[in-house]
Amino acid sequence: MNPIKRYKNSMMTRLLLLLLFLFSSRYAFSQTFKNDNVKSFVDKSIELISANSIHKEKLEVIKRELYNKAQNLNSIDEAAILYEAVFRQLNDYHGGLKYKGKTYGWNHPNIITNVYLKNRLNREKCTFSEVIDHKVGYLRIVGNSDFAFKKVDSIADDIVAHINRINSAEIKGWIIDLRLNTGGNMYPILLGLQEFIGNNVHFGGFRDAGNQSTGEWEIKAGKLLIDGNMLDRKSALIYPIANDIPLVVLTSCYTASAGEMVAISFIGRKNTFIVGEKTANYTTAVQGFKINDHAGINLSTDYVVDRNLKVYKSSISPDFEVVGGDNLTALEKDRKIIKALELLGPFILRTGLSDINLGTPQIDVFAKTLEW
Repeated sequence: MNPIKRYKNSMMTRLLLLLLFLFSSRYAFSQTFKNDNVKSFVDKSIELISANSIHKEKLEVIKRELYNKAQNLNSIDEAAILYEAVFRQLNDYHGGLKYKGKTYGWNHPNIITNVYLKNRLNREKCTFSEVIDHKVGYLRIVGNSDFAFKKVDSIADDIVAHINRINSAEIKGWIIDLRLNTGGNMYPILLGLQEFIGNNVHFGGFRDAGNQSTGEWEIKAGKLLIDGNMLDRKSALIYPIANDIPLVVLTSCYTASAGEMVAISFIGRKNTFIVGEKTANYTTAVQGFKINDHAGINLSTDYVVDRNLKVYKSSISPDFEVVGGDNLTALEKDRKIIKALELLGPFILRTGLSDINLGTPQIDVFAKTLEW
């Protein structure tokens, strides 16, 4: 065959294959839907995922499969269940579809479990505070459900009230216990703890998938600013928190989302240690987007960074890992608290206060828990 003719035939074949591929791809996303409302719903959700999610590596596959499965459905009610697979493919177990009061998402299994703490999650609902060995303040902060930002003041004020009840000139170190903090709204917790975090400091923020800043966490002149928005606290500390006072943050496999954000806010702080277990790996910022009057979609939109600009795309690893050994009813037997006291001991001894007993801590109960 004439070489020129052979070349033309080859080019024609390639062109036809390309056109066939483009046609089939276009057809896959423009095929006829049995129900127009379902198509509009799917179109809008894909548009929001494409514009906002940090997990878009498999978007074309997700799009193709979702359209194929949804095209013959009769209603959005039937389509909602498909989003469990969508979020699994997105590898986004922090987000989910909210539709008519139900959530459709991927419940990523927690590989690490802690039976003792799991049993305490539904029983411990309030902030708790004690003094250990007369010299160490202990503050346990649980998760909250203030997603509507209606309890920011009350949650922050509750934390401050507990600090005020146990703080004094005798307190030379602190333990902030986030083991039962499964998430919620991080802002009131940061607001309540801002004196511990520092002053005139950038202590964290958000980064998108391209590592571009989408928000900063900072404290300026004693005021907390998140993404440039100032949060004012109604209550004040009676006795000040010393700069760089030694601090241990306790974590568990149930420390998640807002709890992890609070832990990250302390990472890089002077005289600070993280003790406990790897956290639950919900270290993404989640934002909600409206699909229609009955539905919205929550998506992981940003990663979190600490004050040293380290990006967290997975669990927080403690400085000192202590797995299990928890005892919230007898703190002197709690292995994580014993480790915390071991770390705080040298700082306290340095002040000339040598009466601390690291082996069998004494517990002085100061405060009752408060309901929010």
